[in-house]
Amino acid sequence: MRRSELTGLCWEHVDLDASRVRVVETLQRLTGQGLAVGQPKTARSRRSISLSPEAIKLLESVRDYQTAQRLLMGDGWTDTGYVFTRPDERPVIPDELSQDFQRIVRKTGLPPLTLHGLRHAHATILLSAGVHAKVVSERLGHSNIAVTMDTHSHVLPSLQEAAANTLDEYLATG
Repeated sequence: MRRSELTGLCWEHVDLDASRVRVVETLQRLTGQGLAVGQPKTARSRRSISLSPEAIKLLESVRDYQTAQRLLMGDGWTDTGYVFTRPDERPVIPDELSQDFQRIVRKTGLPPLTLHGLRHAHATILLSAGVHAKVVSERLGHSNIAVTMDTHSHVLPSLQEAAANTLDEYLATG
């Protein structure tokens, strides 16, 4: 998901039982206006994304943390409905999310990485694993498959080699 899609994700759009989130709105900081709810980048950015079991565990822990915070704060708690919040339930500001992520990357000694870089890594891993480009494009919310393929064309040479080997294997056994 894009940064603004993460910060705009509300619990009403998360279905942990069905292992899906729906991307239907964003949260962005507008200069001089503060935070504003907006629409995803393109029509195809409005999408449903299947969640892995690990992602579900993470979201369950976020929900449990928010429940504990709600009990701690009592009447001081304002339920905004956002999935990713500050401890007092105020929405996370997209720029601050990026800054917090950078602090975590530096603190853990990971190689330089941005939130947007995680989107690219996600696509690269899926394409390299043989997931159909159309599925990857849908997960990312790209306007069309060509955007996905143009952006992640560095993966194509290894996919071409794998395709050639698969063809030889199929013809040898078929």
